[in-house]
Amino acid sequence: MDTNVFLSALRSRRGASFEVLSLLRAGRWQLVLSNHLLHEYEEVGKRNAAELGLTLSDVDDVLDALCATAEQRPLSHGWRPVLDDPDDEPMLQLAVEAGGESIITYNVRHLRTARQFGIVVETPGQFLARLEKSK
Repeated sequence: MDTNVFLSALRSRRGASFEVLSLLRAGRWQLVLSNHLLHEYEEVGKRNAAELGLTLSDVDDVLDALCATAEQRPLSHGWRPVLDDPDDEPMLQLAVEAGGESIITYNVRHLRTARQFGIVVETPGQFLARLEKSK
């Protein structure tokens, strides 16, 4: 799950991104999290906290909840970049190294290279539809 999906989930309880986090909490899917991605969530969440009507402590509480349910994975040092945008690289690296099934993002176009690694790149809505089918 990329930082835009995380931020969107904090922004509204009515959208697909919030539903993705709700299903995570319900144990319907497994989040894999690296320190790098967690720090990105923290940076984006805290930078936008006031706009979202959240305190910094609220953001920490959300991050703590994510950490409590996520599988924690370190990133290796030998990864060779394959994407045009270096900011997206750690998310792809994490998915590949963890044997992840998908990356949930609104940035599908920039991460299409992930398909070469057998990883589905999908929007929150597409992810929810796939989860519903697999019931």
